[in-house]
Amino acid sequence: MGKKVIAIGNRLMMDDAVAIYIVEKIKNVLGDKGIETIIGETDVEFCFSKLNEEDMFFIIDATYYGNSPGTVTFKSLDDLKNIKVQSSSIHSLGVMELVNMYKMNIKGHFIGIEIANIDINVGLSYVLQAQVDYISNKILSFII
Repeated sequence: MGKKVIAIGNRLMMDDAVAIYIVEKIKNVLGDKGIETIIGETDVEFCFSKLNEEDMFFIIDATYYGNSPGTVTFKSLDDLKNIKVQSSSIHSLGVMELVNMYKMNIKGHFIGIEIANIDINVGLSYVLQAQVDYISNKILSFII
């Protein structure tokens, strides 16, 4: 059983891409530990095609739960199966809907990173830029 990290987000929508920026920052450390990284962006079908029932997955995406920007939330993928989650991650819901539809028994965790701003712009908001190291270290500690 291997470990795989999937980053979801849209690089053209500011903080929506926070997972991509974080995974790109930590991918060498993950790779050194034998953990595969996948930059899925907004391609739900591509992300779904990478899932299987043997590996452990960490699906990382931007969230809006109403917490302070930069807050990292960890949830078991089992907790997200067969429920309709409101105000969480738009992209991961699409992936989880496919998982539920095909009755896949995937193992792992959803890691949400609370956004500060979604707007048409490349790059993270100043609020999240200031927290990239903190967020990266928190996620690395959880995955490794």
